[in-house]
Amino acid sequence: MQQKTFEELFESYLQDNLSEENREKLMDMIQQGVHDDFIKEKIRMLLNKHDNVELLDKQKGDSILSYILSNPSEKVIPIRKKSSGKRVRLLLAAAATITILFAVRSVFFYNSAPDPLKTESEKVEEINSVLTFNGKQLIHLPDGSTIILNDKSSITYDQNDFDNKTREVTLSGEAYFDIKRNEKKPFIVHTGKVNTKVLGTAFNINAYNTSIKVTVTRGKVQVGDLKRVYGIITPNQQIVVNKSTLAYEQNNVNAATAVEWKRNYLILDDLNMKDAVALISQKYKVQILLSNEKIRNCRITASFLNEEDLDHVLKVVCSVIETEYHYDQNGVITLEGKGCE
Repeated sequence: MQQKTFEELFESYLQDNLSEENREKLMDMIQQGVHDDFIKEKIRMLLNKHDNVELLDKQKGDSILSYILSNPSEKVIPIRKKSSGKRVRLLLAAAATITILFAVRSVFFYNSAPDPLKTESEKVEEINSVLTFNGKQLIHLPDGSTIILNDKSSITYDQNDFDNKTREVTLSGEAYFDIKRNEKKPFIVHTGKVNTKVLGTAFNINAYNTSIKVTVTRGKVQVGDLKRVYGIITPNQQIVVNKSTLAYEQNNVNAATAVEWKRNYLILDDLNMKDAVALISQKYKVQILLSNEKIRNCRITASFLNEEDLDHVLKVVCSVIETEYHYDQNGVITLEGKGCE
């Protein structure tokens, strides 16, 4: 019921048809973070549809969306129907005249002449090259690596230094890393005094409590601090480090247990619809059919991290690829639409 109410308020906001009371209600619901995935896909869809703006590449777009959704406490700019200049048009298209945050200025990058009207505060914000991602989300790094961030966690990295001689990020909480291999540029995760170093692999780090647990699902991972290496672990192995004493132990474990937390997530990371439908069908135990072959060609990027129900997932997916869905009497779902070339 709450999701339906949010979507109705959201659509009314896009039409500039909300009372002040309902506007405040919508902003409160946005700040709760429950509807982040719906908002992100709307923004992504409208970015790709807009004819009068310079489109961002995937990495910059993901950074913008993550920044918007990880800073819910920033001041909100109301709807503006008229715009002047590429900068304003880009802001309006990116957020589809919905909630635009002042903080988003620090992560919008495009090729254009300096804005003579830019304030000193805006210039200072753009100098800050550190990106911070908070809460449950999928993060695309500039090198092609991905991070799935757990609840009450954060990832920080300096985009000016990242992928220079090394690829370094700082983690608080828990995350699952899938790192693109680069033998010349090691990937390093800083968690307090403990460093996890890899060339290209997949692993989980849990640093919620008094210890840091590094568990490998693919490849090899080196764990240590500035003075020593604790060990090099391979799939189904784990190193546990005490945060205070730096005492550690290495064990054989079932890696699937360590990453159980992300099984509730549904992540469609630039998939064609055939593969996306397979994942949705598996998670919700339903049969989904595509009415024509062209729908298979459509690609979808979406993250559902709050145990959303099936109808919410289908609504978001269908809004992005411009299709519709319906159930038959046996509960089989069919997606219908023009599809993609």
